[in-house]
Amino acid sequence: MNLKKYDSKLVKIIDNNDDVYEGICYYYDKEYNEFEYGRNEDSLKILNIIFFESNIKSIEEIENFTNPKYDNLELLIIDSDIDFIEDALELDEIHTDRLIRCIKDNIEKFEDKERILEIINK
Repeated sequence: MNLKKYDSKLVKIIDNNDDVYEGICYYYDKEYNEFEYGRNEDSLKILNIIFFESNIKSIEEIENFTNPKYDNLELLIIDSDIDFIEDALELDEIHTDRLIRCIKDNIEKFEDKERILEIINK
C-alpha cells in the first residue's frame, strides 16, 4: 500500500475493525514512526489519530466528507481526555468545525462541561 500518495488529501480509511474514518491526512514514513512510536511501518495521521499501515484495511481519496456534520473520527477524539481534544482543536480548521459540532451534540459525555465549553469557545 502506497500511503505517501495520500499525503495532504481528504481520505476515507477503513481500519481492520471495519470502522470508517474520514479526514485530511498526513503521511509519516517508517523511519519517523520507528523513532516516535517504535513502529517500523508507514502511517497516516488525521488530526491527532495515527493509522499505521498494518491497521488499514482500505483507503481511498474522496472529494467530500460522506457525513458533512461529523463521523467516527470526531467521536473517537471526544472519548479521549480534554487535553487530547484541545490539541485536536488546534490542528485543522475543517476538522475543528466538525469536532465542535460533535462536542456540542455530545456535551453530556463530559464531566467538566464548563472547561470543554470554554475550550470550544476560544
